[in-house]
Amino acid sequence: MTNTFLAWTALTSQSGVSLNIWDLVMQAGWVVKGVMLLLLVASVLSWAIIFWKWISLRAAAQENAKFSEAFWAAGSLDAATRAARSFSGAPLNRVFEAALQEFNLVSGLKLNREEKIELLETNVYRTLDKSSGVELEGMQRYLAFLASTSSTAPFIGLFGTVWGIMTSFINIGATGASNLAVVAPGIAEALIATAIGLFAAIPAALFYNLFVNRIKLLSSGMQNFGTDFLNTAKRSLQ
Repeated sequence: MTNTFLAWTALTSQSGVSLNIWDLVMQAGWVVKGVMLLLLVASVLSWAIIFWKWISLRAAAQENAKFSEAFWAAGSLDAATRAARSFSGAPLNRVFEAALQEFNLVSGLKLNREEKIELLETNVYRTLDKSSGVELEGMQRYLAFLASTSSTAPFIGLFGTVWGIMTSFINIGATGASNLAVVAPGIAEALIATAIGLFAAIPAALFYNLFVNRIKLLSSGMQNFGTDFLNTAKRSLQ
């Protein structure tokens, strides 16, 4: 560690160029600076989405659990409707309200019980599927940005690195100097772009996969609820 620090200090004094990270960023060319700025913006936006999704998906799972408990404790659709008013923020509640509205329309028709059941299996199922899809679309919002950041940020950073290294070799050819003191600053500032790209990509990839799995669990819960609701609705028909 001491030898590395001494070599770093000696290199700085020989080249007359500061090698601390901030100075290297400031000394970078406009292309590399643009790449770094783009990656920093992507990283900030990714972290904003990560915190928002963490809170919203956690709240959705908790509200769904409370709604399910209240729904099955109610014992009937009428009692469940009254109990559901306390869980307006639960995605399952919105799915339930849409399905219940369709159930009321079908049950009010002048049909025999078998015809109503047949109509329920098509209309209510279609309503359950549509409302669940709407809820899932809301949960998946902005996840595409995390996926794009995780897949493209390393390549954007690599572009900045390649550009910076290319500029360093052009400077070597122009000045005729090929010692480490001339090459090191340009290469170091170029590698910072790759580091920033990885800093943006790694959290985006990790949390994207985490959120996708959580949404799959919520989707499975809504599908199971839809099946159970349809069975309950059939038993409630007169």
